[in-house]
Amino acid sequence: MEKTLQELSEYVGGTIIGDPSIKIRGIMGIDDAQEGYITFISNDKYVKKINQTKASAIIVSPKLKDTSLSQKKERTLLVCSNPYLAFAKLVELLMYKKPAYTKGINDSATIDRTAVIGQDVSIHSYVTIGQNTQIGNRVVLYPCVSIGDNCTIGDDTIIYPNAVIYSETVIGKRVTIHSNTVIGSSGFGYAPDGQGYYKIPQVGATRIEDDVDIGANTTINRAVLGETIIRKGTKIDSQVVISHNVEIGENCLIVSQVGIAGSARIGRHVTLAGGAGVVGHIEIGDNVTVGGYSGVINDIPSNETYLGAPALPIKRMRRCYVIIEKLPEMREYIKTLEKRIKQLEERDTLMKNTQSK
Repeated sequence: MEKTLQELSEYVGGTIIGDPSIKIRGIMGIDDAQEGYITFISNDKYVKKINQTKASAIIVSPKLKDTSLSQKKERTLLVCSNPYLAFAKLVELLMYKKPAYTKGINDSATIDRTAVIGQDVSIHSYVTIGQNTQIGNRVVLYPCVSIGDNCTIGDDTIIYPNAVIYSETVIGKRVTIHSNTVIGSSGFGYAPDGQGYYKIPQVGATRIEDDVDIGANTTINRAVLGETIIRKGTKIDSQVVISHNVEIGENCLIVSQVGIAGSARIGRHVTLAGGAGVVGHIEIGDNVTVGGYSGVINDIPSNETYLGAPALPIKRMRRCYVIIEKLPEMREYIKTLEKRIKQLEERDTLMKNTQSK
């Protein structure tokens, strides 16, 4: 597909500096872009590459506009308040081909007679669907998806190969679940009986609301009692573990290798960066960011950024990191001070002994 820069500007709501009639046929990274393509800059450190790229146009933020114009080489710019969002929309417009699904049910699928199947579904080979489960309209189930009893799968949801949806799970509309993900499995709950551990039956449910994306190889456990809940609009990366009775608020970002222990409460618009861990039975407020590989062991109030293990407010933890980096030098300095103090004490003792004579 080919569009003029003017058409692209209207599509993303940007402002053009330069020639609006330039033809654009795709979008590429700033290092690889060629003539006829548009690229983007959303970070100050890439401004120096404006003179180097061969792209026909560059998406920039208003903040970077003046910096871009100061470059020696005159460039055509598409100025957008959110360059990264504009980039995403243009990739979808110019390059993304939405998959076409063959409607129907493969003969090898095993569907219980009590299940209710919606219209225009695409159910692939070796899918299994349990008793009293409801599948919405235009749902796509890729090969070997397993859905248990008494589940609900909302309209336009896509579940990729080998994903397992345990019984009593409710999944909303327009949800995407990638391969090998498990939803509704038993949580890790055991009661010590003096010699070993007695398995606590996990009799609750799991609910995934509308417009949630879940990456590959992620596990979301069912509740002991009640529900484990992922609220609408939340995006969960691959290889994440969410334990029983956790509640995650709307429009959160949960990055790869995050682990959230049982009964934790996560607010709205929270970002948990890669490898972060959250202990159970604590609460994280709205609009919180937790840095990568941080360990959250206490409640975090809203509108804060925390970092480190244990996680602390970012300004305090940065000061701690500065001190940690200087520990070897501080150790040597302390050893020097100790030596001097010992010398002074020995001299003081010698002087006292001399005076007493």
